[in-house]
Amino acid sequence: MGRIPPTPGGPWTGILLAASVLGSCLQPAPAQTQAPVSIVLTPPSPVVGRGVSLAPHNPPQDLVTCNWYRSATSDENSRILSYYPGPPPVQSNGSAHTGRETAGPGCALTIAGLTLSDTGNYTVRIESPTSPGLGSVYLRVYEMLPRPTVTPNQTQVPENGTFTLTCNTSPSADTVLWLLDGASLVPSERLVLSPDNRTLTVLNATRGDAGTYRCEVRNLVSTSRSEPSTVTVAYAPSPGAHSGLSAGAVAGIVIGSLAGVALVGVMAYFLYSHCRNETPTENGAPVPVYENLSSIARAGPVAQPGSPPDPGPTYETLQPRQLDLYEELKK
Repeated sequence: MGRIPPTPGGPWTGILLAASVLGSCLQPAPAQTQAPVSIVLTPPSPVVGRGVSLAPHNPPQDLVTCNWYRSATSDENSRILSYYPGPPPVQSNGSAHTGRETAGPGCALTIAGLTLSDTGNYTVRIESPTSPGLGSVYLRVYEMLPRPTVTPNQTQVPENGTFTLTCNTSPSADTVLWLLDGASLVPSERLVLSPDNRTLTVLNATRGDAGTYRCEVRNLVSTSRSEPSTVTVAYAPSPGAHSGLSAGAVAGIVIGSLAGVALVGVMAYFLYSHCRNETPTENGAPVPVYENLSSIARAGPVAQPGSPPDPGPTYETLQPRQLDLYEELKK
């Protein structure tokens, strides 16, 4: 038997229309995507003991709530607080709240009394009918670097020996530099630095390596330099070196001394020769030299045998002494 087609306006038409309307109502609404949110740090390099503000850039006007997390994700266990702008504004603290965090207009998070342990990732999730968002930022907390120290503070090393110096500083130091007598040191085959620059090793030490060493540490908010560490290089003196004088200075002293001795000798010789050759004079005329003559010399008698001995010569007169041929030649 043939099928009777449904007539327009019959019961099937109403059933189909109702099913269509119900299906359209039961379809889920398309999910809203969360826009990326940039976060501004003020100040950009926060310091231990001070405060910092983490503020979402251009938050939506129809903000309903925002949640802050101490992690790179929106994990409930790391939630610091939830903020409801109101009115009146309401803050609901989470398990990661330390008592130093507060939220304010625009969903800005303020942390007071910063410590090094506050360094890490922070995430905000913004709920809004029109502009939900999610964003993260890394917070680095800096400290004002204390003065570093170099150990050992005194070192004596033999020439061609090896010595090592260590810069003791805070882990917050981003840069470590070494200086010798105020000038920066550059690594070389003899000057070896550890990967973190905190240890300096000098190989085959030379006299030029002696002096005062310092290390200088830096980060974005401070710079500090150590007290000096003294290094002495012991070496054998060079031949001819005296009291630290150069070879040229020593040679000059020796030559000057010899020249002085020679000059004194020449002057002494001329004075001696002049005194020996000079004839005594008085008013321009030679002064006569007299000698004593005894009576025997004058009379010339010879004592006879058996006569008593003469007790001694008796000098009776003076006469000029005659120069012999030898004295004439000496003149």
